[in-house]
Amino acid sequence: MTSTLERSAAPETAVRQTGDFLKVFVVVVVWNLVLIALAWLFGPIVPIEPGNGVPESGIGSSPSLLVHTYRWDSLWYGDIVRHGYADGAPQVRAFYPLFPALVWLVHTISFGGIGVITAGFLVNLVATWLAAVALLKIARFFVSERGARLVVAAFLTAPTAYFLHSFYTEAVFCALGFWAFLFALRRRWTWMGLCLIPLTATRITAAVFVGLCFLEFWRSEDWKFHGLLSWRLLWFPAAFAGLGAHLAFMKLQVGDAMAGFDPAMMKAYWPYHKLDPNILPTLWNATKPSLRVFLGETPMTEWLLINKVLPFAGLILLLASSVYVFVALRSKGLPLALFGIASIVMLTVNSNVISVQRYLLPCLVLYVALVLFGERNPRLRLGVHVVLYANSLLCAVLFLRFATGSWTG
Repeated sequence: MTSTLERSAAPETAVRQTGDFLKVFVVVVVWNLVLIALAWLFGPIVPIEPGNGVPESGIGSSPSLLVHTYRWDSLWYGDIVRHGYADGAPQVRAFYPLFPALVWLVHTISFGGIGVITAGFLVNLVATWLAAVALLKIARFFVSERGARLVVAAFLTAPTAYFLHSFYTEAVFCALGFWAFLFALRRRWTWMGLCLIPLTATRITAAVFVGLCFLEFWRSEDWKFHGLLSWRLLWFPAAFAGLGAHLAFMKLQVGDAMAGFDPAMMKAYWPYHKLDPNILPTLWNATKPSLRVFLGETPMTEWLLINKVLPFAGLILLLASSVYVFVALRSKGLPLALFGIASIVMLTVNSNVISVQRYLLPCLVLYVALVLFGERNPRLRLGVHVVLYANSLLCAVLFLRFATGSWTG
């Protein structure tokens, strides 16, 4: 009898592929419409105060259907779209170019008819759709057909899933990363490499997806060292051509390829970012206040919730998910398990856990582990739906806070 994993690895029919894209597109469109409705129906309950998260003038300063998507780091991406790196504020140099380049392209080919915020929304709508389709197909390698749909549901109801809807790079990053891993699972290494190259021009954490795909490549060779002699291995160093293109562009724009990593700029604008390979103190600094909150020794505040408790809880869940996937799937789950562990290191090496809950969004091992646990433990299967419901409520609360200018990661 073939296993679930072996059955799900069978080639997809053309009907299934077409159905996947169509059904997921409808789901993603409805999901976006729900978020828009939430912002317009309940957003006015919380007064908006212009400040760091809300533009006081220019793009995003006037009421519009999608203005709630343009908050916090969105302003820097918008600045890149309008002025590039040379004429924008110094802070924009810390942000990668692929997402603003796509927004600029949509805005430009419409001859300005599509505004910057709307262009960003369209880019993210397509990217979220593609990410969800890829995740559905990935999930079939590990869980049942019904479970695969639940994996997508877990992704779209994650506490910070609203960043896929916002003028941020999350949707594009997830789309490229998920498709790269899907192609790795299908042993289509050229297509995998072509996804990894732009991925490294999207965010520095692309490195963990390069590692994930490399591990899947090695697994396809039965973990044998002589399997690494294949020419296809060259796709992994080649993946960083996207990062190289970004550095070359920065050299042309501002005269310094490493301007985005300038220590003086980081100290001036993000002083809490300090590279430290010893992540244990960082983890402890998130654990200690979180435990005090859970034990009732410290009252919960919005600052603690956003900057300590949610990142701490997310990292614990990521660790648990990584361990569980390896225990449940052994060798087949090892790439995902090590991907989760590497993500924990990558997200804490800067001496803080600020925004970790947002950076966990692409960590697909979280969604696969949740559904896999439910399938392996039928008596607890209802718990999966309870988690999805609780996550969707938290997502709605955080989204409304974000839409009205509060910091949510």
